[in-house]
Amino acid sequence: MSTKKQIDHIAYFEESKSKFETYPENLVRTEAFRHTLESYRILLNSKKVFHESHRSLRWIDLYENADAYTPSPPLDTLDRLNVHLDEEDAAPLWRMVFLESVSSRGQLGCTKEQLTTLLTYYQVMPTFLDFILTFSIRARPLAHAIFRQENYLETNSPEFSLPALGRSGIQIQHAFNLLSVERAGHPDEKNQWPLRQIALYHSFDVTNGRCRWIILKGNQLMRRRIFSATKQHRCLKAKEITSPETSFVAALQVQTIVTEWCAESWAEYIDYLEEDVATSSVGGNAAPVDEMVRPANIEAFHLPRRGSTWESQVTSSRMGSARWVPRFSSDLLATIRRLSGLETGVLTTRQDEASPGTVEATAGLEDDEGDDSNSDKLPDLEQEFSFSKFQRLTLLAQELEQAMVVIEQNRGVLRSIGEHYRSVVNSHGFATHMKKHLYDSDLAVFFGKLRNIEGDLDRHYSRLRTLSRALEKSKEMFTTVWQYKGGRVSDYFASSTKISTDRMEVMTLKMHDIAVRTEQETVSMHVITVFTLIFLPGTFIAVWTLVPRLRRHILTWCQTLFSSGVIHWDDDGSLGTDWVLRQGGLRLFFSISLPMMVIIVTAWLLLYLYMRRKRQQEKQRLLLPLTEKQSSWGVMAVDEIFTSTQGPANVV
Repeated sequence: MSTKKQIDHIAYFEESKSKFETYPENLVRTEAFRHTLESYRILLNSKKVFHESHRSLRWIDLYENADAYTPSPPLDTLDRLNVHLDEEDAAPLWRMVFLESVSSRGQLGCTKEQLTTLLTYYQVMPTFLDFILTFSIRARPLAHAIFRQENYLETNSPEFSLPALGRSGIQIQHAFNLLSVERAGHPDEKNQWPLRQIALYHSFDVTNGRCRWIILKGNQLMRRRIFSATKQHRCLKAKEITSPETSFVAALQVQTIVTEWCAESWAEYIDYLEEDVATSSVGGNAAPVDEMVRPANIEAFHLPRRGSTWESQVTSSRMGSARWVPRFSSDLLATIRRLSGLETGVLTTRQDEASPGTVEATAGLEDDEGDDSNSDKLPDLEQEFSFSKFQRLTLLAQELEQAMVVIEQNRGVLRSIGEHYRSVVNSHGFATHMKKHLYDSDLAVFFGKLRNIEGDLDRHYSRLRTLSRALEKSKEMFTTVWQYKGGRVSDYFASSTKISTDRMEVMTLKMHDIAVRTEQETVSMHVITVFTLIFLPGTFIAVWTLVPRLRRHILTWCQTLFSSGVIHWDDDGSLGTDWVLRQGGLRLFFSISLPMMVIIVTAWLLLYLYMRRKRQQEKQRLLLPLTEKQSSWGVMAVDEIFTSTQGPANVV
């Protein structure tokens, strides 16, 4: 019966090997569901996990009774892999497969056929694909670490034995990945501390101590370390591995090498972060903010040219007035206005005088005026608390959070490894085939090392948490300074607005005074215009361009129009003793001048009324669109109110 089962297992195994391209659905023994296996296969075919040209598949073998480990040549083709996988003559006691990727976030250095052939040959549990699939081109580094296991140590575990290959079927299987930071290989790289991972699969046959390892990493670091340890560490030397117990102890040492890697670079990395945080925040914390946001500095920064536009206009107007209007002329005009009753009681203020409120408001703004160094203080504040520095602090905060998450993930994996081995040593298969006194002390040492690594990670986590709090305080300082600066700048502009308002009020009063005086003068001009229109026709009729005969030094070339003698003059130009009024000439004068006066006044009145009506029509034309728009808005608002009030009733 036992022989028949072995024959069946061999047949199943050969069939599984022939269907290596369908891994993991071709596995002979697994506890995963069929739909899970199908999902893994689809993901493996869809994700770009394998590099087109880079090949880095190698392994190190240890055969029974050998004096040293045997490295394999590069297995860059599927044929070479199949040749070295042939274990018909003698299966190695240990086989450590190393598969490297191009970079920490690059693809694996093998083909899909090579990987599925390898995984099928050793019947690797399908959950190991969770780690393989993370080795692909990624925009961001992997930030999660997990642990998987699939042991066959109990009495009811499914059987799968291949004696020809040294496989009893009673085995430990587990896989995990760990994360850590490593210094970049070149000082010019942008990220000097990239986040990297290592993934490990381990299988241990408890009856004969055969071990299988598959280690995935982005460089050759782990392969060099493990191969060096096989020559130096007493438990890993080839001559020391002579029994299942010594093989088990040696396997614990390999896992110790891997787990120690996840905690070794954090101290230096945190020092780097502390220096970066200090560079970005310490200067800002000690900056003299109050001095930098004084009103004089704000004015020098926002208004580089002294004096506002209003002041420059006032100054230019003063200069223009002084240039074109003499002082005595302006005083004479003011005296004439007062005597004529055109000067009103409106309050007027000299342009060079300022109200007490204005002086008080400008006192704070003109503080330290003339100090050229003030203009550089606010830009210094902008530079000290620049947005680029705040962005850098934000990126550092994200990096710190990611580092703390990674450490928490690593601690969880380390705890899972310890719990896994505690359950393994208490299992039926392990207790039956392994002698406890030969591995017990080494297992306790392994547990102690795991606790030490967890303790180191706890200390690194505490430093990161403290640094994260300090970074958050620095970010709060940046935000507070920006708010404080914004408040001071707002206060400055509020004061400036108050001053401008006061000045505009003074200007408004002056403009009102000018408008009143202009109105009064306009009335006077209308009176003058009306009387001019009345007397203009008579004057026009009475004037004649002749050589004057009376008082040439006073009269111009004007004389009577008709020379009809309405008023009789003597020959010598004097009125004589008696003067004669000729009524016929006077009637002729009025009969011509009065109709002309009526015609001129009527024409002026008609033109005035026409222009006034035209201005009113133009004003109505400009205001009509705005009135119609406001009316339409009002109608829409009424419709909305009616709809909102009547809508529910209509629905009911």
